[in-house]
Amino acid sequence: MPNHYFRITNCDGGTIEYLAEIADVESAWTETTKVFGDLARGCGLKENAEWRIELLGPARQPLYRIRLLAETCETVATMACLAADTSEPY
Repeated sequence: MPNHYFRITNCDGGTIEYLAEIADVESAWTETTKVFGDLARGCGLKENAEWRIELLGPARQPLYRIRLLAETCETVATMACLAADTSEPY
C-alpha cells in the first residue's frame, strides 16, 4: 500500500506530519475528510486564524487540502469580508 502523509497546520501555525497508509485516490479523499472532521472538533479555532489539513502523496506532493478559516467581520474587517463574500460562491 502506498504511503501518504497528513500535514496538519493548527490554529497557532504549528505543523505536524504523520504517515498514513491509504490504498487509492477515493480512499484518500474519504480519509482526509474523516480526519479533518475529527480534528476540527477539538481545534480551538480563534478569531482570524486558519487551520488546515493536507494529504500528501508518497513523494510528499499535495493531493488534497481542506482549510477552516475564521474571520472577524467587524468595522475594521468589513471590507475584507465583503470582498471575500463576493468572490466565493456558496
